[in-house]
Amino acid sequence: MASHTITGKIAYLGTTIFFLIGLLLSGCSQTSETPTSSPVPTSTQIPTETSSPLPDLIVKSVSIDLGSGDQCDDTTFWLGIRVKIENLGEAAAGPFVVDVNGTQKYVSSGLDPGKVVYLRFPNFQEQTEVWVDSAAQVEESSEDNNKSSERLITPTLSPRCLQTPGSTAPELEPAAILEGHTAKVWSIDFAPDGNLLASGSVDNTLRLWLVKDAALLRTMQGHPFPIYTLAFSADGTALATGSSDGLIRLWRVSDGRLDAVLEGHAGWLKDLDFSPDGKRLASISEDFTVRIWRLADNRLIKTIDEGMSSINDITYSPDSNYLAWAEEDGSLRLWDVQNSAWLFILHSTQPARSVAFSPDGNLLASGYADGTIRIWRLDNGEQLYTMDDHSDSVSCLAFSPDGQWLVTGSVDQTLRLWRAQIEELEFSLEYILAGHASPVHSVAFSPDGALIASGSDDHNILFWTVPEE
Repeated sequence: MASHTITGKIAYLGTTIFFLIGLLLSGCSQTSETPTSSPVPTSTQIPTETSSPLPDLIVKSVSIDLGSGDQCDDTTFWLGIRVKIENLGEAAAGPFVVDVNGTQKYVSSGLDPGKVVYLRFPNFQEQTEVWVDSAAQVEESSEDNNKSSERLITPTLSPRCLQTPGSTAPELEPAAILEGHTAKVWSIDFAPDGNLLASGSVDNTLRLWLVKDAALLRTMQGHPFPIYTLAFSADGTALATGSSDGLIRLWRVSDGRLDAVLEGHAGWLKDLDFSPDGKRLASISEDFTVRIWRLADNRLIKTIDEGMSSINDITYSPDSNYLAWAEEDGSLRLWDVQNSAWLFILHSTQPARSVAFSPDGNLLASGYADGTIRIWRLDNGEQLYTMDDHSDSVSCLAFSPDGQWLVTGSVDQTLRLWRAQIEELEFSLEYILAGHASPVHSVAFSPDGALIASGSDDHNILFWTVPEE
């Protein structure tokens, strides 16, 4: 009897203990007044931004380029500089500018990652400075490897390859030197009244000069990039400038104020010309197009994009009815402005670098990479005359206002002054204008025909007095 009592008490006690334990466990999470704290991570991780892949343009190599020929009578033979650019980054680079010793080329197609592009630059110099993306148009993963300085050794050439043609014409000395630009002078133009001369330079400045005093009047800054072209309006109140950013800027001459910016081109501006009637502005660019702007409201009214090659120079006819331009493939095109149609296309095997109408509008003069100048009749497109005295590319040319002179400027660092007997269709070399120390890129006659101005890679502008009859 006692044993049963003890056994029962033990069983009762066990049941009670298990009941209390279950009660405590079941009510712990619901009735506890001090909840357990949340777990704490052993280490704190700071989130980081995911960086976007960027391009990285570098100068891979710099070398001498001898052209495709090795004989002096081979017009493809000329010393140049060959630059290899590579994109070492992880993303494609957009369009960018490569500068070699102050000469720029625009890579409009950009460059994919891991790809290379080869560029050829003229005007060989032993000490060569190369700057890829010189206009800072591309955001790169590294901006510290965009410049390269190389020293190249001039190859030995036959003496006859280096000598200039044996001209017998007398030389003229410059009448004045306009100093102030700190880089190449690419474009110049006289104001219609002849009192001012405008100049644009790779130093990103636009300058106005007093012609009578051969002195600087004003320096105008507003371009973030080199100024390659400029032109005065027909009434002289406005000045248009073009740069490597693809924009055209219109300035007020009276006080240097920026009046308007014309957008539309996709490549750097190469030339501008106002129509003589003051109604339009024509522009050319590395985007292979010609664009015509209406000055009344600064609107783009015509884009000519019909499979042209690179366009180097453009000009209006004296009556404003036609546009002529010179192309790198040797083409000279004449465009009927009123009817928006081709008048004709003249062809040559040499790259055409410059073009100018005679004052009567009957003739067209054109300069070529082989140093020749050709004269064309506009009524039938016939080639009338070829002059050959420059030893390098004819980069610029202009007729005097009375049509009696034609001046030509060249990469050979000189200018030639030709007597133009238009009625007899004869041209004769009269003077050599030697005074620049580097290639000549721009030339202009003053409105009265008494002065010639020329701009060069030597940073200077020279005035030349035109000889009297």
